[in-house]
Amino acid sequence: MKTIHKCIVVVLLLAAAAFAATPAKANLTPAYYSTGDEIMLTHGHPYLGGSRSPGDSVGMTGLEYQANGGCEKRIYVDDSFQVHVLWMKVPFPFSDLNQRRMEWNFRYNDGSYWGELDASPFTSGYGSLDITQDVAVADQRTVISYHFNTGSNAYYPFYDVDAGNGFGSMPNDPKNPPNTNNMLWPMVAAAKNGNFVLATDDNAGNFHHCFVTTNNGTTWTNPFNSDSAACISMYVIASRMSNKVAFIETRFKSDSAAIGQLDNNVFYRISTDGGVTWGARVGVTNYQSGDSMRAYCNVSGVFDQNDNLHIVWPVRYIYQYNYYDASKIMHWDEVNNQITVVSHTTGIFSGGWWGWTNPNGYGGWRLPADEPLMTVDRATGVLYTIWCGQADTADFSLAGQSNGDIYGAKSVDGGLTWSMWTNITNTHTPGAGTGACEDEDYIAVCPYVVRDSIFITYIEDKDAGAITQTEGDTTDNPARILVVHKNAIGGAVDEQGIQKPVKFAFSVRPNPTSDRISLTYTMPEAGNVVVRVYGTDGRQVATMNQGYQVAGTHSAALDSRKLANGTYFVRVETPFTSGSRSIVVIH
Repeated sequence: MKTIHKCIVVVLLLAAAAFAATPAKANLTPAYYSTGDEIMLTHGHPYLGGSRSPGDSVGMTGLEYQANGGCEKRIYVDDSFQVHVLWMKVPFPFSDLNQRRMEWNFRYNDGSYWGELDASPFTSGYGSLDITQDVAVADQRTVISYHFNTGSNAYYPFYDVDAGNGFGSMPNDPKNPPNTNNMLWPMVAAAKNGNFVLATDDNAGNFHHCFVTTNNGTTWTNPFNSDSAACISMYVIASRMSNKVAFIETRFKSDSAAIGQLDNNVFYRISTDGGVTWGARVGVTNYQSGDSMRAYCNVSGVFDQNDNLHIVWPVRYIYQYNYYDASKIMHWDEVNNQITVVSHTTGIFSGGWWGWTNPNGYGGWRLPADEPLMTVDRATGVLYTIWCGQADTADFSLAGQSNGDIYGAKSVDGGLTWSMWTNITNTHTPGAGTGACEDEDYIAVCPYVVRDSIFITYIEDKDAGAITQTEGDTTDNPARILVVHKNAIGGAVDEQGIQKPVKFAFSVRPNPTSDRISLTYTMPEAGNVVVRVYGTDGRQVATMNQGYQVAGTHSAALDSRKLANGTYFVRVETPFTSGSRSIVVIH
């Protein structure tokens, strides 16, 4: 085994020689550089033009698939505000999965890009990204992980560190723990003290594994292995404030591991010394056999501004074993120890669930609200959850696959309550055929807000559905970076990406009226809205609760046929202001 490992490293070192000389950076499509002043990188990007998903195209891939289950870490912003991004690529036209490899790009402060780089050898993939936490920004380097097929389907997990900040010299002496044959889908975390934590999955044995090196791969320890892990459902993240590292995972609830990705409970462990020693495995959920929901495999989390852990995950509705019909996004944190719903709805989904609209399902191993990831504003403590999904009940491709969007919600109270969601990408291509779909999927999010902005990467799938699940045709798909101002999430803009109004406005028509009153009101901030009608004597004669509504212009209708002739006052009440208008009812 040791001889095999040495041979692998020699081969990869030879591959690294091709990148020893760092080429000049490539000026690709200019970035929408985040200064903290923009509201949203809207649909129809000024540099991209046309009806295309928003964001910069940083490279391409003939394979939209990025994870075989589990959430992803593929984008970070370093302390000089430069962006490190990673994705898995198969050249187009797609022909052989063995051609897959990890691709890397790097955005400089002036908005230009290094250029698309082959960061690993062929027959490698399913990777993650972090950055080292060196005090000197020039020493903060990209860290990537991936599994590599060494031949005869013998897969090993590797991690690799760039030679310098933005050098793009990968492969660069990749390392892997010993005795890790056929441990797949690794995820790496770079701890503040310089340790590297590598989480892997052993799908055949239903185990998650944790490996730690304190000396850049010279020696390794294996502090724990987790049983009952039937899918790639682990997520490892390092704090940016201390030596804490969190290992988040699911364990299957079902007796059968065959559906273990579907029927799970959520657990976590925390290390306070960069992964060397770990606390006990702690359960977050305790779903029972009779419950209406179970955790799905896509868990993730973040440490907030006070270094406390937050976890998000999707739950699926238990409905006649039709596993992917409906879902919600849930949140938990270690301070309040409460589970709350993130993905609030506007009433078009029964019981607050997303889904039940597509008879073909929502794509391979996908839920209608799925892949939640978190980011935190460390200056204010506001939390944001970003996820993939579909709230447009008519937006399916020609082949019947979901043209998903990217959604977000925020919490200003540590996760106890969440705003109404915002559709961030807001692209709709119902009935689109191969090459015309705008399906934003396989997201990753920088875990902290930078210059008031949230950094997201995703794949713009031009034919919705996962080609590896035989759902559609092969297309050449952009990998994108999207920069979203934090105020665009949870009410600062409406669901169409329109900038929030500057003041409250309210009107009624017709006036006088005989049978129906139409109200139009404009809200500068999101909140709960109540409409009340009063007589001239001050008595309330009608009320209508509009619920939580995002900033923007809304309408409502009141039936005035039961009101006697006379003068009335219609009042619209929001958390920040209210307004009244008089109307005259004449039958």
